[in-house]
Amino acid sequence: MTISFTPITSTVGVRVEGCDLGKPLDEETVTTLRQKMHQHGLLLFKHQDITDQDQLRFAKYFGNISKQGPIQKTAPEVTYVSNTRSDGTFGKGELSFHSDQCYYQHPMKAIMLYGLDIPKVGGETLFVNVAEVVASMPEEMKKDLASRKVRHEFDYGMLDYGDEMKKTVKAVVVSAEHPIIAKHPWSDKLTLMSNSNTAKCIVGVEADESQKILDMLDKIVSNPQNVYAHKWEKMDLIVWDNLLLQHARSNFDAAETRTLRRCAIGNENESISV
Repeated sequence: MTISFTPITSTVGVRVEGCDLGKPLDEETVTTLRQKMHQHGLLLFKHQDITDQDQLRFAKYFGNISKQGPIQKTAPEVTYVSNTRSDGTFGKGELSFHSDQCYYQHPMKAIMLYGLDIPKVGGETLFVNVAEVVASMPEEMKKDLASRKVRHEFDYGMLDYGDEMKKTVKAVVVSAEHPIIAKHPWSDKLTLMSNSNTAKCIVGVEADESQKILDMLDKIVSNPQNVYAHKWEKMDLIVWDNLLLQHARSNFDAAETRTLRRCAIGNENESISV
């Protein structure tokens, strides 16, 4: 097969043409796709008529399915971001920019979503390349941030689960510290480990000053000039590097159905103790 890659924006993602995800892929193609994801942060495939098992097979080309944390540990390998399914999670309303599971020592490697039910208005997934954000910072700011750590915390008991998920998810609080500016594990780029979704404080900094720094970083990341807003269509599939990109979600009418099929790809060093 002949595969082509077209940039989506100057900083985020490529659209992949000529790849049928309903069939197994050869190793050369898989290697190229892995490299492109870590280079550009995101791969977009349009018009992919695939089953959950097709998606799972494709996800496993990028790594093992994550079992870190009480949701991933108890959930099947394929899950749903949904505001209507009883087994859905994270399905309602707006979300601010974040990388998944920064409250663990080893956040997820990548995330894959497939469009099933799409609202007419809103519900876009927003992406920012935080390596580009770091690269554009003044040197003095980067030097200062590189010497600091951020503590993330997450309370699983606060989530609004579907009824089926409530039966299995353990309500625990987890936390981890990371350098604010960290080396990307799969390239020589520097990434930003702070986000407004789960960051609680800058370690060793007074509360007011800590919040001031976190708010400043959030403002830089969410600058509209940095954002790619993906307007979903049915049968879109996106896989992205969870540390190279941060993602968010725009609001949408709760009366509409929004369901995306999800595979979470784990870091090779992840912990499954919680």
